[in-house]
Amino acid sequence: MIKRMGEFLQGRVYIVARGRALAPFINECIREGIVFYKMQKSQNSLRAQMKIKDFIRLRRPARVTRTRIRIVAKYGFPFILARWWRRKSLIGGITAVLIALVLLSQMTLSISVSGNNNISKEEIFEAAEKHGLKTWTWQDKVDLNDVSKALVEEFPDVAWVGISRKGTRVEIRIVEKTRPQVPGEAGNLIAHKAGLVDKVMVIQGTSLVHEGEIVRPGQVLILAPEIIEDPGAITKPDAQQKIKDYIPETKPAAKGFVRGRVWYSGEATVPLQEEIIRETGQVATGRGIKINSRVIMVTIPESPYSLSQEEVESSGLTVWRNWRLPVELVTVTYKELQKVQLERTEAEARQAAEELARQEAYLDITPGADIIQERVRVLQSDEGERVRLEVETYEDLAVYPDG
Repeated sequence: MIKRMGEFLQGRVYIVARGRALAPFINECIREGIVFYKMQKSQNSLRAQMKIKDFIRLRRPARVTRTRIRIVAKYGFPFILARWWRRKSLIGGITAVLIALVLLSQMTLSISVSGNNNISKEEIFEAAEKHGLKTWTWQDKVDLNDVSKALVEEFPDVAWVGISRKGTRVEIRIVEKTRPQVPGEAGNLIAHKAGLVDKVMVIQGTSLVHEGEIVRPGQVLILAPEIIEDPGAITKPDAQQKIKDYIPETKPAAKGFVRGRVWYSGEATVPLQEEIIRETGQVATGRGIKINSRVIMVTIPESPYSLSQEEVESSGLTVWRNWRLPVELVTVTYKELQKVQLERTEAEARQAAEELARQEAYLDITPGADIIQERVRVLQSDEGERVRLEVETYEDLAVYPDG
């Protein structure tokens, strides 16, 4: 491979020599220090390869021996360079295009916005441009993290702004805040969970439930007050004006509190004997390279453990700025696992089942609810210790439909 590369860089000339004095011609060339490669000699002709500098010195041996020299082919980088050198304008155009591509690849050429519903793209573009993010600017001069923080501070309705760069394109992703519905537009108060009503307090509207009543989710608890939609139906002018002054701009909502008791439950079963898999603490690390979709492991190509968990990490090789080689370094971590036969007593299994049941029950409890009591029931099971946990809470039942 290296030899062929050297031949290509030096250049080769393929010649055919014809004459009746080929032997004296070869002897004269040897005296001149001319070297032939891959020489093939017949009775009246000679085929060979030679370096470019040796071909120039063939004139004297050919004249002395009256040998005719003809070039059959030319091979190598010097001839390619000479051919392209005659096309200076084409080379200059290609060079200009490559330089332009390199320069443009380091600039921001397009910006897109997604996720915005209440904020227009024009406002986001203007705010981003004010903080330095705009098209036809150098990528290194703009800190995308600073721009995203500035946009979050500038727009109060924005919860999060993520800015990512993909080549010459920048994507701005917006996550807007979810504003809770204004109570004046919420309407009726409904039950968000099933429970037993203990106390009802109506500030505005009509109560549809009473103390001691069991309600189901979605049931209307306090009905919003009605309003007169058409004040013009009233004939008296003074009464009509009073009603106009009384009717608010938006429909009034039901206001009040409905508190009661709610029950939650969780159930879990823990066996007395169980086979579990856990880590032993032994770790082996293998390293390799990834070319396209092919991975070549240099060290530890396979896991040395019979049972293990693999974690793969890959990192690209950056040559300059955003230019990366099509090769990635791969690190594979093998964590040894082992099967362990776990044995529990009845008390230990019951305690573990109670904890699991408690975790399941508390997942559904409304934050801020008052815990009244917990009841633990041990159920019959052939698979181990089965426990059911019941939790009774005291909490607000009434919410607005969108709350």
